[in-house]
Amino acid sequence: MMRVRLGGLALAAALFGGAAQAHSPYLLPNAFDATGRDHVTVEASFTEHFFVPDVVMKSDDFHAIGPDGARVALAPTYLRDLTVFETPTPVDGTWRITSGARVGRTAKAMLVKGEWVFLDPDKPVPAGAMPVDMQSLTTAEVYVSRGKPNATALAPIGKGLEFHALTHPNSIVVGQDARFEVLINGKPLGGQVISIHQAGEDYAEAAKPVEVVSDAAGRFVLKVGQPGVFLAMTRYRLPPADGKPGQSLTYALTFEAVR
Repeated sequence: MMRVRLGGLALAAALFGGAAQAHSPYLLPNAFDATGRDHVTVEASFTEHFFVPDVVMKSDDFHAIGPDGARVALAPTYLRDLTVFETPTPVDGTWRITSGARVGRTAKAMLVKGEWVFLDPDKPVPAGAMPVDMQSLTTAEVYVSRGKPNATALAPIGKGLEFHALTHPNSIVVGQDARFEVLINGKPLGGQVISIHQAGEDYAEAAKPVEVVSDAAGRFVLKVGQPGVFLAMTRYRLPPADGKPGQSLTYALTFEAVR
């Protein structure tokens, strides 16, 4: 499966010039353990090098889901390279902090060997191509816990692309399996490639990016070999339907692994 995916992407780059790595979304709190704190401060950005902010992330739906399941709207401050905002953590438990589903640009895409790829807007459409409109939707999330973590905020949203944590994201330990499932509109997504990046991966001492694939039930396992801050990310594309553009969905979860 992986060879087919990479082959399709290589062909797409050759045909359409899309060789550059796409900027990827992330949220990064100043603390994953909010014990004794009444808030955490979070930065949000797009980058090609985790976690170095490069392109400011804007959203109309920054919010948190608290330990009781209640939704709390968050007020962002936009800088040129990143967004910052505070998330209140007034009570013990786990907080799910999210950008919400951000609507991005619409671009032309087409199928190449079973893979949706985007056409270079500066190049003519290849002869015989049948491009469609593809709308970008990105979601970045992170979990922080004050005191003992709880599971209420881990419940699936049931809309769009997301990870459902079966192992609590604030209880990930180096060398131990952390289990998740990837969902699309609340349903398991099998055969989905998930990439795992570590902060500072451009440096020799940091772990290099790895990929895992979800099983038929949408489940996958993360296991990291050293402590640090990581990001797990996946992308999925839905074809146009009912006269609406297709969707290019990206989901990214930041987490910390400890010894």
